[in-house]
Amino acid sequence: MVFTAPSRRADIALIGEGLFAVLSENETLGFVHQVGPVYVSLGGSDIHHAVEIAQSLSWDRAVDLVLRN
Repeated sequence: MVFTAPSRRADIALIGEGLFAVLSENETLGFVHQVGPVYVSLGGSDIHHAVEIAQSLSWDRAVDLVLRN
């Protein structure tokens, strides 16, 4: 399942329970992992080596942080 992020040049793909990939046209930019009410923004193209950027209570903010990293 792929979601388009509004007003951004990225797609969001559900890749696991509460785990989303933030995708550009050519690459994986990072991930957002939902842990309870918190969204954890992760930078990097490989989920096994992604690094935490920040945590947020807002989905939009979490995706924005991945896009800015």
